[in-house]
Amino acid sequence: MTTVLVTGGGERLDEVTSAVKATGADVVVVDDLGRLGEAVDGQNFDAYVQLPVAMTPTEGSVVSKVEQFLTQGMLSRFRAAATVLPALAPDANVMLVGGQTNIDVDAPDDADARAAMLRVLAHALRAERAPARLTVRVADRSWTGEQIAARATGTGPSSGTDASGDDAQIGQAYADWRAEVVGLMRVEF
Repeated sequence: MTTVLVTGGGERLDEVTSAVKATGADVVVVDDLGRLGEAVDGQNFDAYVQLPVAMTPTEGSVVSKVEQFLTQGMLSRFRAAATVLPALAPDANVMLVGGQTNIDVDAPDDADARAAMLRVLAHALRAERAPARLTVRVADRSWTGEQIAARATGTGPSSGTDASGDDAQIGQAYADWRAEVVGLMRVEF
């Protein structure tokens, strides 16, 4: 039986969890990233669906609110993925679901930048497993719970983009990328 880990919070958590259960998969739900380590310890998951985390805006300047969005929102997704990665089966499916918007409507927001950060996370996950081929997809907020569940569990229609290129070449490219990132001695931002 397929075992799927679903993390995150907010309004989509119940929708996606119900859709995954409807595929016949066993589902483990973690809505508090502080408990993620204990939830995945000793587990093996066939799929991982990472939803945006729920956040409550704090008082303060626009700069501090954007900083909160980044550290408690976007960057927490990288920490969560790093925690989950050892518990994923070698051929696991990972779904990174976008949709988290900035926590203050008056603060600047850049949906393209948020999507780009999820794509960077997807590449990092693939590189971490290279030369093995981990399947990672980024879905935007328009995906339904059923579509997310179908792709995560492999019960949906296959897309031609999933198997593009030679697996060995792709795996080696990610292995090379990982070596470059790990080898960085100094980076300026």
